[in-house]
Amino acid sequence: SLTMKTISCLLISVFAFVTLASAQSDAPPKRPDNIGVSDFDGFKNNAFDILDESTTLKNDATRIDNEIKGGVLSSFTVDKIRQDIKALRGISESSQALTARIGDLDEQGKALLSNAKNVNPKTKAPAATNNTNKSIKGLEISRKNLDATATLVKTNTDLLVNELKSRGVSVD
Repeated sequence: SLTMKTISCLLISVFAFVTLASAQSDAPPKRPDNIGVSDFDGFKNNAFDILDESTTLKNDATRIDNEIKGGVLSSFTVDKIRQDIKALRGISESSQALTARIGDLDEQGKALLSNAKNVNPKTKAPAATNNTNKSIKGLEISRKNLDATATLVKTNTDLLVNELKSRGVSVD
């Protein structure tokens, strides 16, 4: 019979494997090569451009967040605070535009996926399916990036605006 030690080792192994597998599934897919079918290549390139842009926006918002968390807000100059607010507002506008683009691509991705098996020549059908699936996954990660970005932007814009107000400085 299985001992408790064997069972717990087994459970730990399964847990570690599941954790590792889920961590890997969150890794952004690599941009696949074009397959030479314009609808599929266009969708893929749009999706991966959005993934790249959403990653950059998240990184920019995170950099500002880290500066604010790592520093003493009262030591920031008014100019620095205004520059950060302006940067955060720019990030916010770009994020909203990307979110709209993702929405536009959602239906296109579903339609392409259902038509991928009918691609001509038939030899391109597996690549069409694979590229479209990777693109859809890229859009899902983009959506997560943009959600995280929106939270960072709101939190830090509010902090910076309140800091200016506490100094009696007007906020544009």
